[in-house]
Amino acid sequence: MRFSRFLLTALISYSTCIGTPFLLGQNAPLALSAQSALENKDYPKAEQLYREMLSHGETSPEILTNLGIVLELEGRSSEAMHAFEMALRQRYLPGTYALLTQEKCKMQDLAGARPMLAKILLESPQDTKLLAVVAPCYLEADEPLQSIEVYQRLLSNQSFPADVALIQLAKSYLAASHFFFVRLQAAGPANAPYIKAIQTARDQGSANARSAFPEAARASSYFHADLSYGQAEKLWKQHPKDPALLYQLTVLSGEESMKQLDECATKYPQSPNLQQFQAEVLVEQGQEEEGLQKYQQLLRDYPNLPDLRYNLGMLYRKRGEWDKALGVFKDQLTRSPNDERTAARVSESLLELKRYQELRDYLEPLSRKQNVPLWVTLDLAEALQELSNIPEAIELLASSEKRNPLNKTIHYRLMRLYALNGDSAEATKENQLFRSAK
Repeated sequence: MRFSRFLLTALISYSTCIGTPFLLGQNAPLALSAQSALENKDYPKAEQLYREMLSHGETSPEILTNLGIVLELEGRSSEAMHAFEMALRQRYLPGTYALLTQEKCKMQDLAGARPMLAKILLESPQDTKLLAVVAPCYLEADEPLQSIEVYQRLLSNQSFPADVALIQLAKSYLAASHFFFVRLQAAGPANAPYIKAIQTARDQGSANARSAFPEAARASSYFHADLSYGQAEKLWKQHPKDPALLYQLTVLSGEESMKQLDECATKYPQSPNLQQFQAEVLVEQGQEEEGLQKYQQLLRDYPNLPDLRYNLGMLYRKRGEWDKALGVFKDQLTRSPNDERTAARVSESLLELKRYQELRDYLEPLSRKQNVPLWVTLDLAEALQELSNIPEAIELLASSEKRNPLNKTIHYRLMRLYALNGDSAEATKENQLFRSAK
């Protein structure tokens, strides 16, 4: 549920706010036209106008941010990140920082995104517009406790879709339950009765895992059976290794997850977002055929539901049905030609299917664009290698190495290619660079 209509609204709303100061400058008509094109979803026109402003010397962080927003809405993640980074080099803008953060998360740079997510929540906990932009990232970055805090705040925001907030909050509590259970398992011998209580409830299909609450009350002075999730979490932060509190939070998190889902099902029984979540749950529980049927039904009933085709393609990917995955991802690209995330999955599918010439034909135009994503270079180099064009693959990676001198993957791939090409000196050099890169 990454790219909801609310996120689209938040992005455009943010661009309106950030671009306002420039409506008073000498390029006011151009700025107004660009903003109008963005609000009317004429992204090519908006991009053209923002680039025209930049060519006139308006290299402000605000205009760069607006350009980045246009590129993001077109799915051109690498170019969007470049624009946001250029804006932030000039001046720190919280919104631009949030936009860059969600792009890092989208491109699976989770190590880079985590400290940024923590900074946003610390500095702007009440800014629901910023939180809406990055909200899905907290779960993807495996930060369920922060995710709970974010979606609790968004649930109180009447302009945010309540069904989405409830579903994401349910996911966050479920992830938190796993978070605490893992720590409970590592808590030592004192955890035995608590783990048994949780596992017994799961084995019996029971929602009640509280059978060890009396024992927890005897074992820990911090444990109180009537604590809410928030109260228990606050105590746990003071006593993070207490097995009784870890047990209680495992249970309370699971109960809160079910509570949010029940509320969503009661208030929004026809929500397509809820139905999509139910399909995801079926897949995660191993009921892939049922999940597949649910996705196919959703495609018939709600063909424009965000992420629907991508998630279906990912299900086929999980099942190793690469032909079907490729078909779905290509269908998504037909609808969103600049969607870089889906483009990467098309490339991966072609690689898995060993359709190397088709992959080369697909990637070569992308490799000639500005700010080429690293995955394009790596996948194209692999296709060239499989097509016995090793010198061309080396040339491609060597060029990328100049832009990414610390990238271990590039050094490793070049080491292998030089060895295959009989150039032991260059292979040794790349091996040294690989070992020294962090």
